[in-house]
Amino acid sequence: MGLEGWGLVVGVVSAVAAVVPICIELYGRFTRGRTSAPAPPVVNPGGEYDVFVSYAEADRGTAETLADRLHAEGLRVFLAEWIGPGLVESLEKEAALNASTNGILVFSATTMNDTAIRDEYAALIGRAHTGGRLFVPVLVEDVELPPFARIRRPVDLREPGSTRFDQGLAALVRSLQPRSDAT
Repeated sequence: MGLEGWGLVVGVVSAVAAVVPICIELYGRFTRGRTSAPAPPVVNPGGEYDVFVSYAEADRGTAETLADRLHAEGLRVFLAEWIGPGLVESLEKEAALNASTNGILVFSATTMNDTAIRDEYAALIGRAHTGGRLFVPVLVEDVELPPFARIRRPVDLREPGSTRFDQGLAALVRSLQPRSDAT
């Protein structure tokens, strides 16, 4: 093989060496999307729920974690964050509130500063009084509860990862699980 032949071999090897890392990167990008964590449940328009989760925007992450745990326990959970594209958030919230057996409100320092959450709180309390539905205050920070929440036994989830947190979550799940009429 002459000098020109070796030049051609070196050129081909260089081209392959330049293209292989690009192909590996592209393959990684395409497969990463397929192996990511499962998407959260999507709100079922007109569906029934075991629990309506109310939370202030500042507590979105905490509410999502809580809702994921409740959903993993087999509960049908409504979380506004799970409302799908094309749906009207306020209408879905109202329909879910009417179709939920129970309601919980995540309480932190910002909760009662949000007018929409104050409305949800009033609706949840009203349903507890008139419809016999359960309303559970969930503490995620050390805050004083408003009067109508204070008269209910709250669930303490202020210390994620602690025994108290795990016990509180287990108690919450038990209280929200559908009850059998066969007693």
